[in-house]
Amino acid sequence: MNNTHTQSSPRRAPWALLALIALAVAAGAAYWLHRPAGGAPPASEQVLKVGNQLGTAHALMEASGVLKDTPYRIEWSLFPAASPLLEALSARAIDIGGVGDAPFAFAYAGGSKIKAVQAYRYNNASHISAILVPDGSPIKTVQDLKGHTIATVRGSAGQDLVLRVLQHNALKPGDVKFVFLYNGDAKAALASGDVDAWSTWASYVGIALLHDHDRAVADATGLKQGFGFQAATEAAIAGKHALIEDFLRRLNQAYRWADAHPQAHAAVLAKETGIPLDVAGFVAQAVYQPVPITEQTAIDERETLDRYRRAGVISQVPDLTNAFDPSFNDAAKP
Repeated sequence: MNNTHTQSSPRRAPWALLALIALAVAAGAAYWLHRPAGGAPPASEQVLKVGNQLGTAHALMEASGVLKDTPYRIEWSLFPAASPLLEALSARAIDIGGVGDAPFAFAYAGGSKIKAVQAYRYNNASHISAILVPDGSPIKTVQDLKGHTIATVRGSAGQDLVLRVLQHNALKPGDVKFVFLYNGDAKAALASGDVDAWSTWASYVGIALLHDHDRAVADATGLKQGFGFQAATEAAIAGKHALIEDFLRRLNQAYRWADAHPQAHAAVLAKETGIPLDVAGFVAQAVYQPVPITEQTAIDERETLDRYRRAGVISQVPDLTNAFDPSFNDAAKP
């Protein structure tokens, strides 16, 4: 498979807001919740460092009220995508953070000392990951993608979607050419014609379809829905087990609140990210259902890694025996 890296043209006006947000995130934006008013915290106070992607855990937990009376301090760090969040986990700059199954598998295969401590199934989420083309593109079907360039984030849910769609349509990874770009640059490359298609997820798909009049050649419809994970460092699991379990209970309660209050969820998402309310509603249709980590979790993750191996992204599928920690499974219970 040919992996290409290009510089995209600067046509980014429709994405100015997301670009500014990404710049702020890339600068390492972080903020603390529940900081005592009296200055420095007591020496005995415990801190859980949580990685957050825009519109996910933090805003949802605040809106649902589950962070009230948290008996420890949460230090939140904001990231534009799963890849830099996983890099922070690997460097032990954060203790825990939410990512998709494909980025987790890619990071674990690369040797990161992390474990999945909570799994989520995505319900009603097949539409929020998609391979996009401009409305006037001659590419109409998946078969038409053969020989064309597709921009996506390396090791992301976007790349995994392409691999799954190709497999489902009897095509090979080498039938397309990947161009690895972050989402803002990928959008600009698509608009300028530097790439033929763009595989992405969530609000990027919503904005492209609802506001930029791009078109989805394929999404995850008809494909097996993957996992999302909360991944934690081995050090945090050993030293902050009780904090992580309490955090997961609160987070899972927040996801159930979002499922029961989709309009409120969309309003929270729109407020935090600045995306239009209709786009937030598009994303909020997806429901994250907490599920326990079982042997099937590892089987499904091996399938993801095997796709990467066949695509030449990794040389071999690593042993996943120690990739999952089921000791937090009680946190998934209502």
